Amino acid sequence: MGETSSQAFRAQSSSKVVSIPTRYDGKSDQHVIRWKDIERYFKNAQYVMDGENVVLTLTGDDLEE
Repeated sequence: MGETSSQAFRAQSSSKVVSIPTRYDGKSDQHVIRWKDIERYFKNAQYVMDGENVVLTLTGDDLEE
């Protein structure tokens, strides 16, 4: 698991790209980005999109964020 990865984000109103480092989640065995980390860089973030598609956030077993 020695690799470090990140995901690029930008605000809809800006062309500036921000790379946010991922965190390793042992439960899902995946690299993830917490919503708190997105909000740290984008104060008024409401959702994330990939092109025309809304990206769903990771939820717990009870389907709560």
